[in-house]
Amino acid sequence: MNLKADNRTVVAGAFLIGFGLVWWLNLWWLVFPGILLAGGVAAYIQRRAMGRTVEAVQVGLWGVGLALLALLGFFWPGVLFLAGASVLLRGREHQADDRVQQLLARVRRPQSSTPIQPVRTEQVPLTTYPAQSETRVPVEGETTRLP
Repeated sequence: MNLKADNRTVVAGAFLIGFGLVWWLNLWWLVFPGILLAGGVAAYIQRRAMGRTVEAVQVGLWGVGLALLALLGFFWPGVLFLAGASVLLRGREHQADDRVQQLLARVRRPQSSTPIQPVRTEQVPLTTYPAQSETRVPVEGETTRLP
């Protein structure tokens, strides 16, 4: 089985469903932020897989940050905030990547911190009565009335 072909099929199907929802619900204002978000996440994953953690964190910050700014309508002043965050993040990309990976691991892990309590049941007494014996045997096709 070709795994890359399967991934492309899944991506194509998800894209078509998303495009149909945007069209149907008239959510065209979500297209630009969605492209920025998907591009930022994809670039982060690609660069991290290549071993370029510094680039991965920076491109992820800019992609996701620009998407959020576009959604909030705070685009141009927000770019200055993003640039400042990018400068402050320099040299600390590995710690930021570790935090992102810890957050993703926490999200993926099932939340079973509290044990599941057993359901309480009650014993209900069952009473059976002996069947009433009838001496008359019903004829085929005859309606039998129950008491």
